[in-house]
Amino acid sequence: MDRNRAPRGWDVFAVLVRHFFGRFFDKESLSPQGEPEAGVIQTLGILAVPSAFFVLLFRPLTLVGWSLVAVRYIFVAYSMIVMGFVMVFEWDALFPDRRDYQILTPQPLKLWSVFAAKAVALGAFLGVFLLDINFFAFLFWPGVDGGRDVAGILWAHVVATLAAGLFSAVAIAALQGVLVTFLRGALYRQVSVAVQTLLMAVLVMLLFLTPLLGFRIQALAAAHSPWLERFPPFWFIGFYESLRPATRNLELRALGGEAMYALWIAAAVFLLTFLPGYRGHARRVLEAPAPGAAGPGRLRAAACALLGGTLLRHPVERAVFGFISITITRSMKHRLFLATYGGFGAAMAVLELAPGSGARGSLALPLMLSFILVSGLRAAFNFPSELRANWGFQLTETAGPRPYLAAARKWIFLCALAPLFAAMFALDLRWHAPLPAMYHAAYGIALSLLLVEILFFGFQKAPFTCAHFPGKVNLTGLAVVYVFGFTAYSGWMAALEARLERYPAAAIAFVAVVGAVAFALRRLDRGRRDAAAALDYEDAVDPLIRTLGITAQ
Repeated sequence: MDRNRAPRGWDVFAVLVRHFFGRFFDKESLSPQGEPEAGVIQTLGILAVPSAFFVLLFRPLTLVGWSLVAVRYIFVAYSMIVMGFVMVFEWDALFPDRRDYQILTPQPLKLWSVFAAKAVALGAFLGVFLLDINFFAFLFWPGVDGGRDVAGILWAHVVATLAAGLFSAVAIAALQGVLVTFLRGALYRQVSVAVQTLLMAVLVMLLFLTPLLGFRIQALAAAHSPWLERFPPFWFIGFYESLRPATRNLELRALGGEAMYALWIAAAVFLLTFLPGYRGHARRVLEAPAPGAAGPGRLRAAACALLGGTLLRHPVERAVFGFISITITRSMKHRLFLATYGGFGAAMAVLELAPGSGARGSLALPLMLSFILVSGLRAAFNFPSELRANWGFQLTETAGPRPYLAAARKWIFLCALAPLFAAMFALDLRWHAPLPAMYHAAYGIALSLLLVEILFFGFQKAPFTCAHFPGKVNLTGLAVVYVFGFTAYSGWMAALEARLERYPAAAIAFVAVVGAVAFALRRLDRGRRDAAAALDYEDAVDPLIRTLGITAQ
């Protein structure tokens, strides 16, 4: 391009699109040496695995009828859920952030062109994810469908899954448009944060319930359930059925019209809420105060602080206790991270409390939720909130690591485990008398305290202050350990609890032994901590040059 020629409008627009698209990869790293793009590339690789796994799993079966509809649902729902994840994570992506606003506002740019460039960049970013999660399904799907019209089979699958993913993204964007149109200032920020967190938890829950829901479609259609008309993924299964019939069920095919109707409504709401007042929307989003400990978050933090004030004797413990509460309330990435664990817990609760589970579910559910809660907090504590601000901890660390780690354990018990088991105790009273319910609560609390000591053994960090290197984690090995631990903790311990309930003396002895083991582990870990000079503020990484470790004596 001629450097002396003035840039045309299209050239400026293309530069804006490239700039905004690159900003999606320019996320704050979790470590000083981390590469932001590596996280997105790793995420794309992980998200491509489920569709490849399921399409290869079902390909040898050559499905027809309702079985084919159920498998179709898995791919349609996965497309919708992942697009929902991306839109929730990029919640404010259509608005310029503070850096863009400060740099671009003085330039001779029209705000509508900024919005258009933002929308095109976001669409391209979403398109990358949409193609990524469906790529292997597009390649191998004709072998799953039992028909012979390969072109028709592939066309119907591509259109249905892409339309489902597009609806999910546009619907969430439209929801944000409604919020920013009708709410102002701090109220918008508070409601927006709550909606964003709730959406993340619901999407995770639906992800784990996807196979179950898929194989329930036939029963729902036979019963003429109203949920077929209320649940958006079922609309797009109906749309799929209208494109390529598998059952010729008229009620299912009728849902296809609702899918297209809903897609057009979502697109219209999105345009009507964003376009007319985009300038005001962008200014209000920038001027809205950062999410604080308001509403339920403030009440919860105040209750934890009031209760913790009687147990936190050291000033460092009180400071770290409050720091954990404020960080979880205000940090978007930690809030969404914990929401994923909450969604998984909600899915497990739905399965355990399904009709017919009865008292069995009440025994396993608290153990499941406590495992999810403690392991989620352990993982959340491990990556930083504001990495560049951890110098404040490094400069003021004069009391040794003990009060920092003690505050973390006390926060987990007071603000996480205690509310969980209080709620579970109230639920348990539906199936058991007060005395057995108290035993179940004591049993679960004792095991949870032991679990805390096991998962936090060797943890030498102030929560949310240490640099974290995600690439050093073996995801496959971690998944195996996590699934095995989850199974052992929730399944085996629930079965043991049911047996011990018939022998009160043995039950009391078991709870006492678990408490003693937890206490011994804590004393052992405390001895290791006292031997350490300070907290860790950087993860240990593999050296660039490995030596043989031979030193001269």
